[in-house]
Amino acid sequence: MKMFFFLIFTLLIVSCSSDTKNNNTKKNLDFYNEEIMKQGEIVVSTMASSSKILHDIAWQILIKNLDACKESIITAFGIMVAEPKDLPENLKTSYSILFEENLYKESYYFSPIIVSVAKNSPAEEKGIKEKDIILSVNGHEARGDIRNLLSKASRTGVLKLKVLRYEKELEIEVTGTQICGYAVQPLVSPFPTAYADGSKIFVTLAALNFIRDESELAFLIGHELAHNILHFKGEKVGEENFLPISVQDKPAIRRIGDIFIWESQSKEAEADRLGVEYSYKAGYNPYSAANYFRRLSTYMPELIEGSAFNIHPGNATRSYNLDRVAKQLDKSNN
Repeated sequence: MKMFFFLIFTLLIVSCSSDTKNNNTKKNLDFYNEEIMKQGEIVVSTMASSSKILHDIAWQILIKNLDACKESIITAFGIMVAEPKDLPENLKTSYSILFEENLYKESYYFSPIIVSVAKNSPAEEKGIKEKDIILSVNGHEARGDIRNLLSKASRTGVLKLKVLRYEKELEIEVTGTQICGYAVQPLVSPFPTAYADGSKIFVTLAALNFIRDESELAFLIGHELAHNILHFKGEKVGEENFLPISVQDKPAIRRIGDIFIWESQSKEAEADRLGVEYSYKAGYNPYSAANYFRRLSTYMPELIEGSAFNIHPGNATRSYNLDRVAKQLDKSNN
């Protein structure tokens, strides 16, 4: 249902926007094009920095809860990779913001680049760095075929990268490890929430700005992970499809059967409980989850108690129950 409202809101935003340009802007196309570039760079860099935040936290949750997602386990290395094809045409010129300024030949700005390396991942342990430019994967040229090559590497469990770092070419070999196969990505939206669609988890940029600490974010990821595992029973996605800068990848109906899956208060309560448990297993503070809903009520005070027409429990009920779960976890582990 959250997905339905998200799609409706997106349509409204698009329908309310104007395709016309101000006459004064038309007279100064150089300024206009420069402004387009600046705003595009902000979009791309924000998506990249948001992905880094999500990646570090999600990695811990996805690797510590293998017992919960037994049917959706993948081999991963701990990297998120971007390429120009991830962006729509109007943002492609902003792709270069991901690279060190004035350091490389312009031709390299069309190469795939590592946007994020998860903490405590095999990639980090072997010395792969963010902003490494990928030249080849397992002996094959990376440009134009990076997703396919990463998929093949995942199946073999071995990733041999040739990367360009500053002025040096380096060869690094990484052995993968098992994680839950659900991508966690940022989503352009002004609402502080998250979505699951059976294969991916999307956390909005507004939620990332709203959240106070890593444990709140860990709960939000855990909550949507529970939906994917229990309620959608979606298909796993490989690490090659963890897209750090895509503004077009959105929650979607990925299987026809998912059309008939409706959120309910009981499912939300179950996802709340498991979200705390999943994040707790990854080392995060279980008491932060309740704080998220306490502050969320500032956006919609009517949701403090909820209503008969709301598919989610009231925020007061959710915070109360989440605190109870946190205390139970504390008690059982002390």
